[in-house]
Amino acid sequence: MRVRSLAPLAVIAGLWACSDNPVQPSQVKAVSGAFNHIQGSVLAPHEIAPLELYRPAEIGPDGARLSLTTGNSSPYATPATPPNIKYWHGAVINDQKIVAIYYSGLTTPIYSQGPRPGSTGTGAHDRSLVGYFLNNLGGSSYWNINSTYYDVVGGAQNFVSNSMGYTSFWAPTVKAPLPGDVVTPDDMVYIIESGFANKTLTYDPNALYMIFTGSGVNLGGGFSSTNLQYCAWHSGYWFDKAGPIVQFAAMPYDADFNPDHPSNNVGSDGVVHHYICTYLTKGPNDDLGADATVSALAHETEETATDPVSVTRSPYFVGWYDVFGAENADKCAYHYGPTLAVNNFDYWNLTIGSKPFLVQQNWTNVSTQGCLTGR
Repeated sequence: MRVRSLAPLAVIAGLWACSDNPVQPSQVKAVSGAFNHIQGSVLAPHEIAPLELYRPAEIGPDGARLSLTTGNSSPYATPATPPNIKYWHGAVINDQKIVAIYYSGLTTPIYSQGPRPGSTGTGAHDRSLVGYFLNNLGGSSYWNINSTYYDVVGGAQNFVSNSMGYTSFWAPTVKAPLPGDVVTPDDMVYIIESGFANKTLTYDPNALYMIFTGSGVNLGGGFSSTNLQYCAWHSGYWFDKAGPIVQFAAMPYDADFNPDHPSNNVGSDGVVHHYICTYLTKGPNDDLGADATVSALAHETEETATDPVSVTRSPYFVGWYDVFGAENADKCAYHYGPTLAVNNFDYWNLTIGSKPFLVQQNWTNVSTQGCLTGR
């Protein structure tokens, strides 16, 4: 289901929740971030569409993980016949692009061999495992699942192309967060707009501006050990009703919450619930930080392609989702399919480029097929 909540002073924001999880975390709590001066500044008032949350998975009291003996990646049962996805007569992004913003106050890269703080460059020069995944995702059999989706313009169907360009990265250092800091959605808007203003970033209506942070940073306000509400999210913002709309996403450090280190969320009933963002504890490439990021990265990228923020009024998202509000990746969250395997390090189910990754399946817009790893 989708839930509207959280309305900071100068920003209209909401939280839309989609998940298979039998027990849902409560709504994201409002928090104060580093850029308190944004209120009343030249950037205000801006509006943020409801946040499309990628919910965490709940693990049982025994810390149940993936089972290699079944094709079902979830530790809990899911509906045998989920509702099919529907088109709501709005836009998709036919030629998806990614701009990565590595936002960290540390002097070392967020991911091994990744962009150094203060640097900028083309996606081809991002040597991290996350960069490798982004540079090889477009054209893959996995990304090809998205080519079953389309929008309708002038009566003609325009399909999402099997391409996904990683155009550029930026690693800003101004007021960049350290472990323990909170970065609010307002702060994220501020840093993106700062990039546009200093010409480090270029606006592209087809681009998703993904903000990555390091371990211990509460990116978005709902990513902490006692308040784990999501593992990533995507949304859009604008400054007036005429747009333009900027698509952006929160990519917190998902490796912080795995079966060895789950969250401890106290429910309204006083019971402690344990949530994780990844089943990985080492990573199939022995690079846990990056390995744990790619599934959520794929989730947000494919949902932005098939269901971007395309109108500046409710319902904001008018692309593809089912009658319960679940977008294509939501419908397959934490499902990894029959190719699930394990190598010397950890679980994996998909080869992107020449490397193994654990990436959730995606819902194909072919009613008889459902969740797939590739097409």
